Amino acid sequence: MMRHLRLWRRFFAQAVVRETHYRAHFLTTLLVGLVQLGLGIVPTLLLFGFTSEVHGWTRAEVIALVGMYQVITGLMATFIAPNLNRMTTYLTEGELDAVLLRPVSSQFYLTFRWINVAELSNVASGIIVLAFGLVQSGLTPNVGQVLQAVVLAGCGLVLLTVVWSALVYLAFWLQSVGPVGIIYLNVVEAGRYPLTFFPVAVRSFLTFVFPVAFATTYPVQALAGSLGWGPVALGIGLSVIAVLLIRLLWQRGLRTYASASS
Repeated sequence: MMRHLRLWRRFFAQAVVRETHYRAHFLTTLLVGLVQLGLGIVPTLLLFGFTSEVHGWTRAEVIALVGMYQVITGLMATFIAPNLNRMTTYLTEGELDAVLLRPVSSQFYLTFRWINVAELSNVASGIIVLAFGLVQSGLTPNVGQVLQAVVLAGCGLVLLTVVWSALVYLAFWLQSVGPVGIIYLNVVEAGRYPLTFFPVAVRSFLTFVFPVAFATTYPVQALAGSLGWGPVALGIGLSVIAVLLIRLLWQRGLRTYASASS
């Protein structure tokens, strides 16, 4: 465990060094993130221009939710997306062969090797919007509520990473999963809106199949004090099960892998 942590710190240090050589990339990423954040808030402003509350959510709370969504997607874009987007290349061009020879977990290496530091600017802007929404709504979360929100957001990150990884690992059998990233990003857009905005069937899908609710809606509800510890325990339990299952899927995929370089 400690060896993998030290290795990840090296990955991060290398990413920071790379980013210092491409400052224009950082500024471009920041600009794009701000535009996306603005586009995410516009529908909320339009909706609440006609009403003060929708399904128990005020405008300020939904703005906080948009901020939380920006934080989660920013973290995914920083630490996960640069790696999973490369999976097809690893499998079809033989790069996985070299990874399997390294004295570390190949799954860990392929999931966390590359880091896009510039995307952290979107995380920062999301935190600002989240704080603004909480202030506007008059919410003052206590330590317990903040802890609930952090744990739920962490579970959401783990669950979304597992879902995306499972889709990407289909490359072991399908060879190419290029459209998977597009499908994933389209579905994760649902996280911009509270879970109660959707029909019951969709709520179940966004909680247990594509669990974006744990990354956005539940953390904001925790900060609002309207969520108990039950969903937190559920999120932790689902995360543990999901990690075990994705590990098994990876091992099953490796058994079917035929070197592309041999």
